[in-house]
Amino acid sequence: MNTLTNQDSQIFQQETKMPKSIYHQNWSKNLIRQIYCLLNSDIDPQVKIAQVLAIIGETYQVDNVVLLKIQSSVSQIYGTWGSNDRSWLESFIDQQWFTLASSSKEHQVYQFCQENVIVNDYRKVSYCEEIRSNEDLHCCILSLPLYVSHNFFGYLILQNDQSDRIFNCEEIDSLETIIDQIAIAIQQIKYQERIKKIELENKQLKSSKNNKSDYFSHVSHELRTPLAGILGLSKMLKQELYGPLNEKQKEYVNGIRVSGEHLLALVNDFLDLSKIEADKEELFLENVTVEDICLATISIIKPKADEQNIDIILKVSEQVDFCTVDQRKIKQILINLMSNAIKFTEEGSVTLQVEKVDNWLKFCVIDTGIGIKEEDQKKLFQPFQQIHSKLSRQHKGTGLGLALSRKLAQLHEGELTLTSEYGKGSCFTLELPLKLSQPNPNPIC
Repeated sequence: MNTLTNQDSQIFQQETKMPKSIYHQNWSKNLIRQIYCLLNSDIDPQVKIAQVLAIIGETYQVDNVVLLKIQSSVSQIYGTWGSNDRSWLESFIDQQWFTLASSSKEHQVYQFCQENVIVNDYRKVSYCEEIRSNEDLHCCILSLPLYVSHNFFGYLILQNDQSDRIFNCEEIDSLETIIDQIAIAIQQIKYQERIKKIELENKQLKSSKNNKSDYFSHVSHELRTPLAGILGLSKMLKQELYGPLNEKQKEYVNGIRVSGEHLLALVNDFLDLSKIEADKEELFLENVTVEDICLATISIIKPKADEQNIDIILKVSEQVDFCTVDQRKIKQILINLMSNAIKFTEEGSVTLQVEKVDNWLKFCVIDTGIGIKEEDQKKLFQPFQQIHSKLSRQHKGTGLGLALSRKLAQLHEGELTLTSEYGKGSCFTLELPLKLSQPNPNPIC
């Protein structure tokens, strides 16, 4: 592991004859870069934190580095590096925080939570007689508060057995930057723990079909909150509210946004599907113009079609005027069908054709794409099923869209069917009754 010792520092300064302030800047940048690369690697987050503590300990030439978690006045060692002697830490915790917490000096505890604590000679602290009287505690300590998602987590503590060790401002500034990166790694661990918890719940609920929909709904709601935060922050970054971004940073921010929107679409599909399966989905029926639904759908998918040079064609029969449907859900079906058609069409056109046949309204989405093999057609409306082709690998998909669309069609007492010829194209047909048998069905809640 590459670290910078004091001897290396002196040699480096002599060789480069660099001003001390500039040297410290480069020293700090190298250290932070090394830790940043480590924390952004693919290794386990717990291992990352252990290695970061080792880098800090060796670079700062201290005897111990401890990541201390404090929750509800209970301390827990979250990570450690150095010697096995923890007597100094126990005394430091007992005397500095919790003795004060139960005393009249409680305001000092709040100050310790908010600010760095620097004790260059542990015997000379002024606020606790018990510490001053303990001659064994002849060490120097630097303690920095750590926050995860704006919530107080604990402290990063550096300890040296020799009390003549002085922590300078440059070292502390570097550690404050490193602490922010450690907080991100801890947040990753929390997400992993949350995912493991969800996976465990999933295994426990697999045997119970009746609880499946409730579980999906619970997981979807759990995931939407952090995803909304990610999308909100990426939007602020994109708007450059906190300063200008270079082209590479803009590219990364856009990647965060696109991935977040894809995950949010998956979560929303999960939620809608779970509601339907649990008979909790409501229909908000209204009398709407069919052509308006079609035009609204086309306005959403047309930018994607233009990117791929795909022509969008709308054909609405003169006999078609109004329909009574849940407008949002019908648009959701049509957007999904037309988006899929564009995705699997390399050149040509996608047509939305609407006609009235007897007491049915038929929406046909016809493409000139790759078509679908007969063996794939049978499983296409099942959840998590996707066609394996070079085009499907180029475009992200949830595998839930067609399953959800068919469920929404059936909720309208209709049906979604497919006819396709491999290599020539496909036609998805959404059939809806002109008059529902239950015009305003009561949802099951």
